[in-house]
Amino acid sequence: MKLYARYVGWVYIKSFLIVFLALELFYVGIDLLTNLKDLPPSANLQLLYVGLTALSAISYVLPLSLIFALIILHVNMVRSNELISFYALGISKNKLILPPFLIALFVTIFYVGLNFTPFAYAHDYQKSIAKNTAFSKSTNDSFLKFEGKFIYIKELNSAKQRANDVRIFDINGTDLLSTTFADHAKFKDNEWVLEDVNQTFLPQNLELGENGFSKVKSENLDALRGFKPKSIESAASVENSKFNIPDAINFIKTFKNEGIGLDSARTAFYNLAITPFFAPFLLLIFYYHLPVTGRFFNLALSTFIFVVITLVVWGLLFILTKFAQTSVILPEIGMVLPVILLFAYAIYLIKSHR
Repeated sequence: MKLYARYVGWVYIKSFLIVFLALELFYVGIDLLTNLKDLPPSANLQLLYVGLTALSAISYVLPLSLIFALIILHVNMVRSNELISFYALGISKNKLILPPFLIALFVTIFYVGLNFTPFAYAHDYQKSIAKNTAFSKSTNDSFLKFEGKFIYIKELNSAKQRANDVRIFDINGTDLLSTTFADHAKFKDNEWVLEDVNQTFLPQNLELGENGFSKVKSENLDALRGFKPKSIESAASVENSKFNIPDAINFIKTFKNEGIGLDSARTAFYNLAITPFFAPFLLLIFYYHLPVTGRFFNLALSTFIFVVITLVVWGLLFILTKFAQTSVILPEIGMVLPVILLFAYAIYLIKSHR
């Protein structure tokens, strides 16, 4: 790596860490002051709450930190005349922005990777501690449709992957084919193992003298393959559901043909996997519009304007996410399209400064 790239990259990393830690501490401090009365008396739970608050703040703080770090880097280089010196040495604009952009892109990819893990549920864990409730609370009275079957579950514990009082109604059009009742069920190897099962098969030829219904009783029965507990829990309260990326994808695959609204799951997926990339692309756009020298521009005013623009863009994306979540607009229009437009404009600026 060339010397200028190492220098610019290191200064950008330092600026990013300073801004990131400052915003994290600010977020955690404000949250603690707001919810201090709701915290449990246990010191361990209080420390856990602080840690989870810091993790849940990353989704808000990280994109802003990446962009603010570039603004700080650029302003400092302008004030010290380093930026002009780099250009005078023959280093192009595109080459100079490459280290900060790659760092921002790597950090964003790492953050998206974290959203494949339970990290995405940090906010839910935090709220559970504040409300003094168990995160793995049971879901009661779920009635869903899956692969042509109507399923009722009296009680579901997705954390333990167990269910009580499971009833499955197999229906063909308007005809009831069979019913399956189980006292308990355990999710294992991507399917439910029903326990203490009673099955009733109804005849399709309802004529006098033909065979009637039949009953079968068994200890165990495998059923509902691919019907994951998290998908059931999310479908039972789809408007308030939280997802990580794998759970969102699985929810969409599970219920894509079952008549359940998928806007919430699609919004969660785009918010976790697509929207974070607005920060590296906006970083590129700002770089090409920031002043090159402080002689003809008011650096303080320019910095303030770009900070405000950053907050406005971030706020608009946040509002569009809420609109998409409530089905006011399509998630693809409210979340994917703005990121694509930022990417396209950033590519245009790169090509125009070759």
